[in-house]
Amino acid sequence: MGGGASSPGFVGHSKFNITQKKFILGDGGLLRLVWMPKVVKDEIRDRLNARGKEMGVDNFVDMIADETIGVTEEEILPFLQEKGHPALSMDPIIG
Repeated sequence: MGGGASSPGFVGHSKFNITQKKFILGDGGLLRLVWMPKVVKDEIRDRLNARGKEMGVDNFVDMIADETIGVTEEEILPFLQEKGHPALSMDPIIG
């Protein structure tokens, strides 16, 4: 992502890296994840739910938006609020 330049909010990695305990740990970890492509979400559903449960959130994958919900912040925010996504109570990454 970004050809070596930092891009706040974006990180390049493998799909299985997402469920590792060290994934973006300094920014709140997996619970910061609010959107991902449906095909990836469905493929790693069990891993996402297992890691979410370890972090105190049951059925975490059902809180993650995908393209069937929307692709812009305005489109997915009502979904995140309805689901009570944990990222909404986290401090922002950027000012």
